[in-house]
Amino acid sequence: MPFTEPLTSSGPGPADNGWTSQRTAWLLFGPPAFLVAVRWLLQMLDDRQNTVPALPLAPVSTTAGTLDLLWPAALALALLVAAGLVIYRLGWRRVMPVMGAAWLLLWLAGSGAQVQRHVNRQGLVWQGMAAAAPAPQAWARARVVTAQFKPASLRSLGGTELVLQIDGLAIPNRLLIDDARAASLKPGDTLALQLAPGRFRGLFVTGWQVAPAAHP
Repeated sequence: MPFTEPLTSSGPGPADNGWTSQRTAWLLFGPPAFLVAVRWLLQMLDDRQNTVPALPLAPVSTTAGTLDLLWPAALALALLVAAGLVIYRLGWRRVMPVMGAAWLLLWLAGSGAQVQRHVNRQGLVWQGMAAAAPAPQAWARARVVTAQFKPASLRSLGGTELVLQIDGLAIPNRLLIDDARAASLKPGDTLALQLAPGRFRGLFVTGWQVAPAAHP
């Protein structure tokens, strides 16, 4: 009886296919964990400074119509459809490395944005209500357009959200103040704001106080 060698597969084994379940797990959970670590580190640096960050001013967006409100959802839907078509045409295994790289870059960009926002606020500290009025050129007058309570969420501690018309700025700006004294503000009140530009972009409020209304 002739001797025959057992048949063996010459193809790559499960550990040689270049894309194992362990790598998939690292790709899925590693980038989000890195972003959380970056956020925790930056928060620890802020806590060591023993100061409250300056309050950012956010321009109030003006929408021209319903299309301006729906285009983000339409764009996201179009991207999902395009990704589905690409996966259907090329196959999941061929598209997986590209999608993995896009996933990684997305979280790295988020981590970079966290660092950029932290550096943008460096040197700005919240002073609260000033006991004495400082130099006039350091302050800007602002009229309260709307004032409403905003509950705490995962993104902020909540407080009184003001829409302000600030002298020298064409577009109204939104300001969130976590201060019990701001709860008594109402539309028509006049504030004096101490403004400071960020290192890269944006305006921040580093101090505020109620100002007497201007008389004609």
